[in-house]
Amino acid sequence: MRQALRETVWLVLLSCAVGFTYTAATKKGLFAEKKDLPTVVPQMIDIAEAKRIFDSGEALFLDSRHEFDFNVGHIKDAINIPVDKFDQQRSKLAAIDQDHLIIVYCDGADCNSSFEMGGKLFTAGYRNVRIFFSGWQDWQSNSYPIEKEH
Repeated sequence: MRQALRETVWLVLLSCAVGFTYTAATKKGLFAEKKDLPTVVPQMIDIAEAKRIFDSGEALFLDSRHEFDFNVGHIKDAINIPVDKFDQQRSKLAAIDQDHLIIVYCDGADCNSSFEMGGKLFTAGYRNVRIFFSGWQDWQSNSYPIEKEH
């Protein structure tokens, strides 16, 4: 029994040493190069705050849903960058100052693309980002201003 325990401890220690050596050599895991990751995450806002900001005209509303859903209906004057097409369509934000307030939304509670888009925006240098989590469903159910593409 002692022999088996000793061998198990040695195998675990050897495995840890090999694992640390591998991750250090490949610069993965604990040894990965640190990128300029955001130190602040986007703040979530509710429908009342989203409407107040919309009425003030101080923000860009960014719809992170698929283009089809955007075309069926979206918050008035919002732009569409589907979260999975951020790299290809990032140029839509070229004229937007990185300090400008951006409100990101998607379908609502069943959709998480607004969180993912918020992270992508932060990584791209946009720091004034808010997540309107209840999104399109809540906006539409309150009969707030919408547009549809023809």
